[in-house]
Amino acid sequence: MKLVKILLAAAALALAGFGLFAWATRPSAGAGQIVLPAKTPFTKDSFFAFAQPWGGEMVTVLKPWSPHADSIVIDLDRFPANTKVHWRWPPVSAGFGPGVWGYNAVMYGNYDGGEPEQPVAPIRMRDLRELRQSFAWSIDTRLGDGNVLTEFYLRANTTDVNAKMIEIGWFFHMPESTRAYFDQAAPIGVFVDAQKRRWMVRMAEKFCMIGPEKPGDMRAGTLDMLPMLEWLRQKGKITGNEWMSGLAMGVEPVRGMGSLSIDRWTVTMR
Repeated sequence: MKLVKILLAAAALALAGFGLFAWATRPSAGAGQIVLPAKTPFTKDSFFAFAQPWGGEMVTVLKPWSPHADSIVIDLDRFPANTKVHWRWPPVSAGFGPGVWGYNAVMYGNYDGGEPEQPVAPIRMRDLRELRQSFAWSIDTRLGDGNVLTEFYLRANTTDVNAKMIEIGWFFHMPESTRAYFDQAAPIGVFVDAQKRRWMVRMAEKFCMIGPEKPGDMRAGTLDMLPMLEWLRQKGKITGNEWMSGLAMGVEPVRGMGSLSIDRWTVTMR
């Protein structure tokens, strides 16, 4: 009986400690900002924001915490610029199961089912004339880490959001665990862009992963994605008949606590 009381007291203290932690680390909004909880859509013009803790939802013990783990602080005037994404997960790598705890991002067009305030018409890949983004970001990894990833899907048609032919993503930042996974995937080759940046391109099932040939971050700049698509077409990975509907820029939390600040993000798709 005494042991049961001790265990109950310990559980109560742990629960109280966790509650205090959750309260103390919750993000707050400044003037002209809002805090967007997980799985809550926000849209302005052709842009969209959404935090999806899909990895945490796959782990039974973490499922109750998943709605509270991720959030996005949005500047109502400047969005998608000046957006800050927060995550609060256990201090262990999600590599033991889902790989990442989720994907929390700003989006342009219909990236993965989100409908922006101002719709963006899908374009067949072979008809794309420009697909470019300009970005600047910083990340707080003192108590955790995550993948900084910009990506999109090419689909078989314009009506079925699940008709995904291929996922194509550029890693601007990779923790060591992600780099190890990346380096084990099947190589397609090395692509050198117009700025002489060397990208290693690998394939994991339907996910075409693109990262710097040598480990390192790409924190600001311009990314012209159309030459990569043409290169992939020449390699036989896509046909040109696929449809492009939108893209995203955000973080896949891998472990612990942290934040991604998206200082600038503009997209040209035509």
